[in-house]
Amino acid sequence: MTLEDARKVLGLDADVDPADHVEDFNEARERIAALVRDAPNETIALRYQDGLLEFDKAMAAVREEMERRKGEKVANLMALVPGVISGRRNSNKRADFHKPVEVKKLVEEPKPVEEPKIEEDPKPKEEPQAEEAEPPNEEQAVESPFPHLKSRDTEEGPVLAQGAPKLPVVPPAKKITSSVERDEEEFEDDEIEDALESGSSSKGRFIAYAVIFLLIGGVGGGWIYTSLEAARMQRNQDRIIFLEGLGARLVESRRWSEAEEAYREIEERDPDSEVAERGMRSIEVGMSEEQTQFVGYWSGEALAALEAGRMDEAAAAAGKVLEKYPDEKEAAELLARIETERLQSLRQAWDEKIRAAVDERDWAVADAALASLSLELPEDPLVGELADVISEEKDQQQQDLAKARELVDAARLRDQGKFDPQALEWMREALALAPQDAEIKALYEKLASYSRTIRVPEEVKTLKEALSLARPKDRVLLGEGDFEGGMVINLEVQLEGAGADKTVLMMTAKDGPVLTLGPQAAGATISGLTLKHEGFDAGRSRYPVALVRGGKVEFSDCVFLEGSGHGLAVVEGGHATAQRCRFLTNGWDGAAASGPGSRLTIRESEATGNFGHGFEIWDGASAVIVDSKASRNSRNGVLVDAAGEGIEVSGGEFFGNREYGIVLNAGASGKVTGNSSYSNMMGGMLVRFSAISVVVEGNRIEKNSGPGLLLEQGLRAELYEGNSSRLNEGQEVMSNVRFQD
Repeated sequence: MTLEDARKVLGLDADVDPADHVEDFNEARERIAALVRDAPNETIALRYQDGLLEFDKAMAAVREEMERRKGEKVANLMALVPGVISGRRNSNKRADFHKPVEVKKLVEEPKPVEEPKIEEDPKPKEEPQAEEAEPPNEEQAVESPFPHLKSRDTEEGPVLAQGAPKLPVVPPAKKITSSVERDEEEFEDDEIEDALESGSSSKGRFIAYAVIFLLIGGVGGGWIYTSLEAARMQRNQDRIIFLEGLGARLVESRRWSEAEEAYREIEERDPDSEVAERGMRSIEVGMSEEQTQFVGYWSGEALAALEAGRMDEAAAAAGKVLEKYPDEKEAAELLARIETERLQSLRQAWDEKIRAAVDERDWAVADAALASLSLELPEDPLVGELADVISEEKDQQQQDLAKARELVDAARLRDQGKFDPQALEWMREALALAPQDAEIKALYEKLASYSRTIRVPEEVKTLKEALSLARPKDRVLLGEGDFEGGMVINLEVQLEGAGADKTVLMMTAKDGPVLTLGPQAAGATISGLTLKHEGFDAGRSRYPVALVRGGKVEFSDCVFLEGSGHGLAVVEGGHATAQRCRFLTNGWDGAAASGPGSRLTIRESEATGNFGHGFEIWDGASAVIVDSKASRNSRNGVLVDAAGEGIEVSGGEFFGNREYGIVLNAGASGKVTGNSSYSNMMGGMLVRFSAISVVVEGNRIEKNSGPGLLLEQGLRAELYEGNSSRLNEGQEVMSNVRFQD
């Protein structure tokens, strides 16, 4: 930057001396530096920083000009000393005084030196003008009192570089120089005496000039050193101010390594700086906060994905934490848990797939899935367990087929060419045992044809119209498709669909049950249908999908789907049997019975994904739940909370529920035997003192996230030793437990 530009930046006119405004400039610079530090964002800070840099350049140019002017003043003062500026001898009485005297080695006697001839010159001669200096000879260059001035020796004496004031000659080593440096030179005693005697007046003047020169040089040199040191300190302080603001912005931007470099430089420039200490502490605090936030966020994402069953997302989120912070213990534990859950989820998926194929008796699918599982998890004990299940179910199929044949033979004996409800019931059971058997299907159709059959929509358009025409023991056949529900059946009728996957009865959730069976519907049968609510009613009095009020009804091969309330509700002393049915994603329980005299019988059925319990019995009702499953329900698999007689829960599987597999809160009599309760979140099985009369034995309780078997205070643990509890995360058997109602 030129001096003219610098003056414009600083607002100085051409005739103003910058030295008078140094303090003002320093204060102005501090204010600009404060703007850099306190800028609201990095963009504005960088703009202020550009202005600060321009200000610094202008100050540097002005300082350079100030130093040049000071150098000129010193040079003018030195000009007062004869011979200093020109570098040539004065023409005075001791004109040859500067002539060097050769000194021999110390081991030789000095040769006599001829006394110099001194000529008197009464008139003072004018000081000669400084001659134009020739380019310096590097070998003869000597240092001047000012670092920026260089000189060279000639025969005439020392000559300075072009444009610089000339300095006194410094002779080569071991040469006698002028009297200014007489303390460093050695004259012969006799020569010194002659010089003193003959030129006392010249010597006095020269000494005075030398003293003045030394004083001026010392004061000027000290002043220059002080000025340079002050400038250096100012530049150092300016750099520290800049680094302080830069470090603060880098900390805000979480660029920790760059911020640390900035504060390290401050520490190097000022070892006692509190700014550097505060900056390093802010970096430590910031990094700790960043780690806490980073770990908390991604750990939360991992947990959410884990709970939602998105194992890949969960593992990826936990991996992000460990990638940035490898020593994060909680993240490592979470990742291990995710891998465990992933394995468990994988096992569960294979287990459900193979068991579903077994339930459908699709042996080709079951065998292929088992082969794939053995390749993916070759050492897992689940492979052997499922192989046993397939083998057992194949044997069971042969037994079922044999039993179906017996039922068919019995029905044939009762076939008198007219409607026989017992023979028809035997044929329904035979068809359920061997659904693919063509001979059994044909006989069933023959016996069913003895009753009057109404076909919907072939003969009548709606189910409501068909039921209005039906008489007791009539058969109503629904074809494939969706049909409007909301009907009340109050007579013994057979309602059959084309299959749960083909025939659907629907009803708006807020308007009532899809199907209601009253007290006069004793002996009614419902089969081959899906009963489903449309929409959802979140009110306190929600309707079930199917309601049995006082009658005796049998459901077979039906699906109770997405009810706002229960899938199937049995009340007012009604009896309902559900065989080979599924209760899926209902708002309350899958199937429930309540009230004295009400009874629910569940055989070979499944309750999955309901927002309440899988199966629930309370308020004096009773139940028989045999060879059935309850899984992934939001509460318990089975809850028995009624002091009814003849409670039975046997041969079932209860797994993956968010509370317990089986809970026995009460029960006047009955048995809970041969069940498997595993992989439930709160525990495997809970027994309270009110259910002391119910026999609990032969149950397998494994791999639950909580305790295996919990016994309320007052129950003796030895009464329950017939159950197997192992591999649970909590205690295998927890006794003397106190519960709060």
